[in-house]
Amino acid sequence: MASNGILRRLYRGETNIDFIGPRKRWYLASVVLIAICVASLAFKGFHFGIEFAGGNEFRVPVAAGTTLEEARGEVEGLGVEVASAQTAGTGGQQTYVVRTSELDDATQREVTEALAGFAGIAPTQVNRSEVSSSWGADVTRKALQGLVVFLLLVGLYIAIRFERKMAFAALLALLHDLVLTAGVYSLVGFEVTPATVIGLLTILGFSLYDTVVVFDKVEENTKGMLGQSRFTYPEAANLAVNQTLMRSINTSLIALLPVGGLLFVGAGVLGVGTLKDLALVLFVGMLTGAYSSLFLATPWLVDFKLMEPRYKTHASRVVARRSAEAKGAAAPAKPARTAKVKPGKGAAVEPADTELETEDDVVPAQAAPAKAMAASGPRPGAKPAGQRSGGKRSGGARPGRPGAKRR
Repeated sequence: MASNGILRRLYRGETNIDFIGPRKRWYLASVVLIAICVASLAFKGFHFGIEFAGGNEFRVPVAAGTTLEEARGEVEGLGVEVASAQTAGTGGQQTYVVRTSELDDATQREVTEALAGFAGIAPTQVNRSEVSSSWGADVTRKALQGLVVFLLLVGLYIAIRFERKMAFAALLALLHDLVLTAGVYSLVGFEVTPATVIGLLTILGFSLYDTVVVFDKVEENTKGMLGQSRFTYPEAANLAVNQTLMRSINTSLIALLPVGGLLFVGAGVLGVGTLKDLALVLFVGMLTGAYSSLFLATPWLVDFKLMEPRYKTHASRVVARRSAEAKGAAAPAKPARTAKVKPGKGAAVEPADTELETEDDVVPAQAAPAKAMAASGPRPGAKPAGQRSGGKRSGGARPGRPGAKRR
């Protein structure tokens, strides 16, 4: 039952998870991860495919009773370093793909003949191709140019649509995702291919989409907030993250499930090696994108906002008001004492206590005349003045007593 309640509140955007308060913990976790990734990039680097490093590729049909490791061993037995080896295709169209560094013509012929003998086919049936390293350098340069242009345009759009601080926080979160994804790729040692570059550009759009959705809600919650003293900017931003939490979870799950299927089922179980370079970069990038949009982008925006004196002053004002209200509610009000009249001539009246007057002690201005009128009227059940006992007449003089002197 409790889980149903949590899911219901999550679906309605009514959760109250504190994303902003412990933000220094998220920062520390990201710093540790980034440090590990940067160290891997510096000391281990990437495993570039022949499209970037240059080299030769040999494709040979899969023969019954053979394995990929045996095909690789045939090439390495000639003293040739194998950059990568994988299986491509399905069913009867499966082939072994063996990639090596750049080879001269004589060595290429030797490798072709060795693979043909291994598969039991003619050397002409072995598909051989050569890729120059200059082509990979061209691809890398154009990819970097596209990345810079993309970041500039996106940053400009967010700055115009929202504000500059939101654009800066979004781009900082995007840079975090790129470094983290690249570091994981370096740690795992997967081959970097053009598919990797495509996947990297894809996650940029996904990460920004999730961040912009949250920022749109932040902007909606913080409109005109400086004119009130009920909540602070961090509280409004935290509310926005909670309100969009279910949308972020749904978006991430829908995107990660098929990508996870490609990575763990396609590449891991079925052994389709051509999918793993694309699937890994997508999986890691989408996961870090969802994390950064919730735990980094909005907290960074809050920190940037609190650097402005007006938002810092506003937050102090809200805290001071709450403190005053808490003290007023905690302190019991002293009952007002009634005025004491001393007997005798020129009786002195002691003033009543007036401190700690509460709202219940104050009579509203509209209610005061009504109370005064009620006090001046006759009591319920009282006889009219002319019918009271004792022979008293309304408006008449009292009869004089015998022997009373007139003044």
